[in-house]
Order: sequence, then C-alpha cells, then structure tokens
Amino acid sequence: MQAETRIQQPAAPEITPQTDSTESKSKRGGKRPGAGRKPNLAKRLLKGFSRDAILEAAGNIDVGAVITGLLKSKREKTRLETLVFVRDSVLGRPAQSLNVSGGVLHAHTAWRPLSTLSDAEIEQLDAISKKLLVCCPVNTFA
Repeated sequence: MQAETRIQQPAAPEITPQTDSTESKSKRGGKRPGAGRKPNLAKRLLKGFSRDAILEAAGNIDVGAVITGLLKSKREKTRLETLVFVRDSVLGRPAQSLNVSGGVLHAHTAWRPLSTLSDAEIEQLDAISKKLLVCCPVNTFA
C-alpha cells in the first residue's frame, strides 16, 4: 500500500479590510481643520472682474450710509475700525511727532593719537569736554 501523502498548501493570510486609519494615529501634526491662512473673501468674490467694472459698481454705493451702519454696529471693534478709517481717509493720517532735544554737532576732524598732543592742547581739550558735560550730563546707566 502506498501511503497517500497530501501536500497541504499553506493557508492564505487573511486580508482584513482597513478601518479608519485616523483612529490609530496620534493627534499630533498633520492637517488640522481650520488651520492655515484664512481666505480673503473680497479677493475671491471680485476675481475675474476688471478694475473699471469694480470702480463703476463702487460709484453707486452710498458711502455715508455704509459708514453710518458700521458706526451703529454692536461690536466695539467694528466701530473703532470705522472711526480709524474715516479719520485716515478724510483727515489724513496724523503726523508722527518727533521730540528732539539738544543740539546736533557735526565735527569733521582728522584723527590723531592723544599721545601726539602737547600739554597745552590736552588742557584745551579737557576744558572743552568739561564745558560740554556741564550742559548735557551723560547718563552711563541708561
């Protein structure tokens, strides 16, 4: 009798359908909803219109009514931004004040080492520097 030998084929690995892979992923990194630069709605709406068409349409707007409506807004930020816009466009931006105190000294000298000065020149230099420091004390801790 011949022994029948059966060769069993190895069982095929079961392929399980993948479920939602976000369950196993960490919540760090990657694309997040609401992340990134917010789209400019005005640019998206006006895309494809010519400058002349936009100017013609804007010419029919009652600017006074729009500004009045914005000034009556419940949001304080909207009211303040409207006031800033009106101030800047009607009155112009306010000048930035610059307060300058003291004098401006323009000295054009040739540099030479102090060791080459005579005693009389050093005394004269010392007297001049003392005069300058009396009227304008130097704050070394500022």
